[in-house]
Amino acid sequence: MTQVTVGDTIRLNAAFETFAGVKADPVTTTLYIYDTNHNTLTSATTTSSVTNGSTTGAFYYDYTTINEGVHFYEFIGSVDSKNISDRGTFYVTWA
Repeated sequence: MTQVTVGDTIRLNAAFETFAGVKADPVTTTLYIYDTNHNTLTSATTTSSVTNGSTTGAFYYDYTTINEGVHFYEFIGSVDSKNISDRGTFYVTWA
């Protein structure tokens, strides 16, 4: 699990594929960040994709941490009319 300090900016990454395993860019991409009590800390629609030609379906969001503790994040995007998600966790310390 990635560990950062309050006030640091962390880059959260997601990769989207079809159910057949082919990389795909979603129609829209929404990010949710939750605390350990499942409270939503942040939600954002992002179009921040990595665009170097070989990274279809790769998205990121730069998040500046505010609260201590374990955080969960979830990118949700629509591919082929189906919602696809990519999830992860990170830990924020005070110092």
